[in-house]
Amino acid sequence: MSSPSLVWVAAAMGFYLINIFLGMFIAFQKNTVDTRKIHKWLFYSIAFCLVYFLIMNQAHHENTLIDYAVVLYMVALVPFSKRMDVLVHALIAIIGLILLPLLIILQM
Repeated sequence: MSSPSLVWVAAAMGFYLINIFLGMFIAFQKNTVDTRKIHKWLFYSIAFCLVYFLIMNQAHHENTLIDYAVVLYMVALVPFSKRMDVLVHALIAIIGLILLPLLIILQM
């Protein structure tokens, strides 16, 4: 990786993948208070990693509009979509997972 800030994107991708599988488990198997709480805390860790990526990236490089747009999508639109249908929320979350490697590709 060419930038030290990309480690935070990689961590966010790992947390995000776990969170997507947990969300599928919640949607189709077991929707309990504990699983929703874990789902929420995993999202908080993803948001922390992405915000810290922006901070570190600003210190080493300059953030682009795409960086801000992807982080805004992940931090604002994905949690807002949980008010919609479960499958719409899952689709929006999967699109977010597709956008995360874009941050890595654009930094190289």
